Amino acid sequence: MRARGHLGLVVLLALLAAVLAPVASAHEALPTGVQRVELSLGERELALTITAPPEGGGRLPVVVLPRGEARPGEVTLAAVRPGGDPAAGGPVAVPVAPVGQPREVALTADAPGEWEVVVADGVTVARVPLTVAAPAPTPGWVWAVRIGAVLGVVALVAALAPAVRARPRLAVGLGAVALVAVTVAVTAAITAPGGTPAPAPAAAPAPIPTGGHAGHGGMAAMPMAPVPMATMPSGAVVVTARTGPDARAGVPTDLVLDLTDGSTGAVVDDLTIHDEALIHLAVVGPAGDLAHVHPVRTAPGRYVVRVVPPTGGRFGVFAEMERAGEGGHQVARTAFAVTGPAPAAVPAPGPGVREVDGMRADVAVPDAVAGRPTRVSVTFTKAGAPVTDLQGWLGMGAHLVQLGPGVGGGPDPVDPASAFGHGHDTTPAGPAGTYGPQVAFDQTFTRAGRHALWIQVQRDWRIVTIPVTVDVAPESPAP
Repeated sequence: MRARGHLGLVVLLALLAAVLAPVASAHEALPTGVQRVELSLGERELALTITAPPEGGGRLPVVVLPRGEARPGEVTLAAVRPGGDPAAGGPVAVPVAPVGQPREVALTADAPGEWEVVVADGVTVARVPLTVAAPAPTPGWVWAVRIGAVLGVVALVAALAPAVRARPRLAVGLGAVALVAVTVAVTAAITAPGGTPAPAPAAAPAPIPTGGHAGHGGMAAMPMAPVPMATMPSGAVVVTARTGPDARAGVPTDLVLDLTDGSTGAVVDDLTIHDEALIHLAVVGPAGDLAHVHPVRTAPGRYVVRVVPPTGGRFGVFAEMERAGEGGHQVARTAFAVTGPAPAAVPAPGPGVREVDGMRADVAVPDAVAGRPTRVSVTFTKAGAPVTDLQGWLGMGAHLVQLGPGVGGGPDPVDPASAFGHGHDTTPAGPAGTYGPQVAFDQTFTRAGRHALWIQVQRDWRIVTIPVTVDVAPESPAP
């Protein structure tokens, strides 16, 4: 009798171990995510990789990667509540040179709710919004498994005690309690939503998006986009731009952008990180120059970026952003003026071969006809050998910025008739995660006339821009 009792206890404990093991793993496996974000902070280009803390808060690793012309010096990072003083958040200094040298710091967001990752260079204070999720409540079926398992073990152990076995009725009653409790636990585990959950995968770099929507092909959600810090009415975003009163050609100036909702006039502070930035800003000058930068958020609805206008005149500003909820992807345009001479625009070369940044770039745009898909491609070589070390930028191998003809027949950055577009490379990365020798875009020109294109790739942590002029033929009328 004693041997049977002990055997039953062993079998019951083995069964409960098999049922409880996945439950404990599912409850303790805290999902994490990685979010990359580009910052044009003062005269520096920085790429931040932020690993979200676990549910409830904890360690917040941030990797800072300097790109472009990395100036010597440091930036400081801190994790604070919205609007909080970075000095109170225990700021950590991080060297930001040389180019391509990542530096990791460990911040702390020790409680759920809204936070900001603050990056400061001594002049500008950038605030990247982040939300730490609260621990999810334990589902009812988990409690059923736990309580049933504990009650079953206790009842069975009690039923096998010598004093209880001497009282057969009590032993049978406790055995029945054990059987019912274990049945409840097993049934709850088997019928749990989704079955036995698998442990959450470890954090990994964000995958390269492959899909997209009209006007910005290749955009997709990242594994863990920070939850917006406020939910605003989802109307069209109105962007106003201003510079300092002494903004002039050849001198760095801070461009300040204020975002409001066109329907309500309320400050817009519900942008989500998409394609590794809160705002992708294209600044196009009267001479046809392009600056593709990523303003930093300094306050709710306010973004700042430092630009160096190469000439005087009026500059067109195109802000690509994505609002939470139903706001979706939007492009808002505005303009600002700079004192100094404004030269007439000189069209860039058309398709063909040119030298750029030590490489030979062969641009092909065959038979561009309005309304028809056109394959735009660039093949890179250097010293006769294919270039295969192009680096991904903003999650893609290459970018194409396009400005269509205005009322004057050519692209005009301050003419609302000049349509703006932004496309992404359609070729996959190679085995080493790099791109080349060719990048390509499937582009549809909606209007005939002269279009300005800027093709951008990253190599050696620097952005290479290739301006191209394309004359698009009108669509032939149907016979």
